[in-house]
Amino acid sequence: MNCTNGLTVKLRHQERATKTLRPAHCVVQLCALAVAALLSLGGTTSARAQDNPSVEYQVKAAFLLNFAKFIEWPPNTFQNERSPMTVCVFGYDPFGSALDEIIRGKNIENHELLARRINEVPDLKKGCQLVFVSAREEKRLPEILNNLKGVSALVVGESENFAERGGGIQFYLENNRMRFVINVDAVQRAHLTVSSKLLALARIVHDPGHPKGN
Repeated sequence: MNCTNGLTVKLRHQERATKTLRPAHCVVQLCALAVAALLSLGGTTSARAQDNPSVEYQVKAAFLLNFAKFIEWPPNTFQNERSPMTVCVFGYDPFGSALDEIIRGKNIENHELLARRINEVPDLKKGCQLVFVSAREEKRLPEILNNLKGVSALVVGESENFAERGGGIQFYLENNRMRFVINVDAVQRAHLTVSSKLLALARIVHDPGHPKGN
């Protein structure tokens, strides 16, 4: 994997999910910090139909972990200093067990990372600090964002124009490499503080008509 002028992870589409990812080696320290979660991932054995995820979603799971490391939530987000930090996957789950495996045993500021699958929009308000919305669920983004108004949750997606439509972070492929967009207005509305290190690796966008945020 190479990191040049941004956080990139080359995806080999022909590579099977059971093949491990090699650890990233970046000369630039900033890039090394951002890809620290890209550890070797093995095959999965769970019987769920959506298991055995592609390499792409193993990588995206690692990115979610890194996002959590470089974003600060308001103190009142958690019931106490040891309450879990929950990554919620809404509706269709493309990760299989990869997300659970990469966050297992991880803690951020004493908050244990947990993964949950949520099928009902109102339930996203119940303790989700990160919300992933797959491309299959993108039509429900307006409903999701409306439900999360006033909630300090980072909404991450992968569909086209996801960030411009109000999502916090959007994955996209460029020259077969994984990159991401941050809508700084969206994260400000959620009262989240994004590290300058993460912002330096992202393409920055704003809400339409509000280039300087709210």
